Amino acid sequence: MQRIFSHALAAAGLATMLLGLAARPGLAACGSDAGQVDASCYNGDLQAAVRDALATGRPLYLPHGIYRIGRPLVIDYAGQAATGFLLISDGATIDGTSIPATPVLTVKCSGGTPAAPKNCFYFHQQGTLFVNGNSNTWAVEFGNDDFSDAHNSIKLDHLIVNNAGPWGVALNYVLNADAFIVADAGEGPSDFHVGLALNQVQFSTIRGAASAKNGWALWLGGGYTIANTIQGIDLEESYQCVVSDSPTSARNTFISPYLNCPYGVMSFNGDNNLLLNPMFGGATVVSTTIAGGFNMMP
Repeated sequence: MQRIFSHALAAAGLATMLLGLAARPGLAACGSDAGQVDASCYNGDLQAAVRDALATGRPLYLPHGIYRIGRPLVIDYAGQAATGFLLISDGATIDGTSIPATPVLTVKCSGGTPAAPKNCFYFHQQGTLFVNGNSNTWAVEFGNDDFSDAHNSIKLDHLIVNNAGPWGVALNYVLNADAFIVADAGEGPSDFHVGLALNQVQFSTIRGAASAKNGWALWLGGGYTIANTIQGIDLEESYQCVVSDSPTSARNTFISPYLNCPYGVMSFNGDNNLLLNPMFGGATVVSTTIAGGFNMMP
């Protein structure tokens, strides 16, 4: 009769356990990299994962999957103002469609005032991140809307935001950014619909796409929005593609944008913004309505 030794039984048990873990890669990999905080290890509590990443100075890692949240996700990296914060996403989706009246995701830097803003540097969203909302405000907001925090040298690799509500993404007091953003907004309970708002954005490069059903795809909004390059951008599925109504928007250059809205560019204020080599789609009825603030080079 074949004899089975105890060490053989232990080896067989270990093999069975490893096979079980291999069938569930999320469990096998959870927390395996001490150099980052794995959001999949937190049973859906993304805010706890953010808190641990900030407390330990580690990147926050979101593996591919859907992360449903019922309360706003806030990343306040004031404690890492000089070194920044890294959010790594492997095509993860933050589903905040159950949040009705606040942003799904807010990136902020607390401790400042409008008179003396807090300066933070080097927030980086790496990889592709989807954010879905059904909020009556911005789905994603960088910075406070009173300009009490300045976000320097932001890098957004690939941020895709869809809000069934009226507003998509707001950049408030952002400087020297390199950002690829897709910002889509629905109708929602508002007469004011905006896909992507540039509010006090300076010296930055913006790429991607934006839309707002029955509204403005891209808005040069309040504050000093100056010296930005908007390139490789697709603006459509909106009533107006670009609206500039701020007297303090200046020297922003749109390079070869695709504009496919009934009204392409509407500008009433600003100083020497430039529309360079635009392409208007078939939905465009009036390509430009410029009362001031914009020049065009076809």
